[in-house]
Amino acid sequence: MSEDPLTEIRYALAEGDASTVGTDARSRILAAVLGDRPAGYPLDSAEPISGAETFGRMTARMDSLLGELGPAEWRAPTIRSLDVQQLVGHLIGVEVAFTDAVQGSARPAEADHIESTQAAATAQAGQDPTRTRAEWAAAVTATQAIITDGHDLTAPVRMHGITLELDSFLVVRAFEMWTHNKDIRRATERPVADPDAAVLGRMTDLAAALLPAGVALTGATGEDRVRLVLTGPGGGTWDVSLNGRVRRAEPGRSFDSHVIVDAAAFCRVVANRSSFEESAPAVKGASTAARVLFAGAAALALD
Repeated sequence: MSEDPLTEIRYALAEGDASTVGTDARSRILAAVLGDRPAGYPLDSAEPISGAETFGRMTARMDSLLGELGPAEWRAPTIRSLDVQQLVGHLIGVEVAFTDAVQGSARPAEADHIESTQAAATAQAGQDPTRTRAEWAAAVTATQAIITDGHDLTAPVRMHGITLELDSFLVVRAFEMWTHNKDIRRATERPVADPDAAVLGRMTDLAAALLPAGVALTGATGEDRVRLVLTGPGGGTWDVSLNGRVRRAEPGRSFDSHVIVDAAAFCRVVANRSSFEESAPAVKGASTAARVLFAGAAALALD
């Protein structure tokens, strides 16, 4: 019980004014709310940004993080038995391959994402970390120079077995930058942060579009339709057919499974840094279809 007498008086007055709500109140309230906005559809979304801007924001965030690291932190272990410095070396290798792919080189087209960058990763071992950061920044600058030099953002780019328009591929690159930013933060015991709403929106749009391809990579089959509702900044609602079609959700369209999950949490699944259970989705309907969808999401990760 509160020791403040004024608070106790307010509680007493509130109890005195309280009345029993009619049994139809919930139905009336829901009807009114759904009349204003159907469930699962965002009222507002961030202003759309280009793939180049998405990539730029994530590289700026990475550069800021690298500038904070002390000598010992560059040697902290991260993923795949790499330390932080070698992980940045991996990013250098990816950046060089991407620049080559954009310029028309066939060499990165079918190269394995990890194996083809391993030499660049191990080459950073024992180097002055300031040199590693400078090499990575130079590689990013080379990519940005190509983008701002009037390159066709609708032109297809094939790299590491993936073909996308350049604008979309820049979002893939931003996704990887965000993922490894979080890897470095965890390795150095720093707090992690989600991208801003505009960046997250580009990431969720692309991830949703690629979900059937991810499902195919798992070998799963089926024709279930999943309504995927991503909540919070950068969220949205999509109807995903596991056999290959994705489109923005519309009222009245039928589906077999209804999945609601935080947008950033879902992106962590797409990055293969979280699981179905860890992301804690709300699922109604066919739970198997929801799990297949999440497995397909994780299969999209290049790591």
